[in-house]
Amino acid sequence: MASITLTLVDLPGGHVSVRTDADAPSVGRGITPGQALAMELLGTAFKRGAEVVYDPQQVPTVALALELLDPEGLGHAVTRELRDRARRALGRDKIDRTPTDGVDIDRIHRTRGLQ
Repeated sequence: MASITLTLVDLPGGHVSVRTDADAPSVGRGITPGQALAMELLGTAFKRGAEVVYDPQQVPTVALALELLDPEGLGHAVTRELRDRARRALGRDKIDRTPTDGVDIDRIHRTRGLQ
């Protein structure tokens, strides 16, 4: 289940910025009912003169969740549970892991000892 986040920001001079993690509209691409509603809301905001920014990094909660998943960001600094919760917040599937995931360092040492 995908999710779309809209953040409304008051700017100086009475202006408004609408920031979203939704994809920018493109002709011919199919969309879900939720995406259709979001596009309608964004279109209305644009017609009223609001700045509309299509960039997940400009939505604070989405940017944090993406940073928690990024191995070059905070991905290695947080627990697996936090990464799974960040995936869920972004509407991404949880990655099922088994105890055999990753490197079995004991097996590597045993193998090297036999050589």
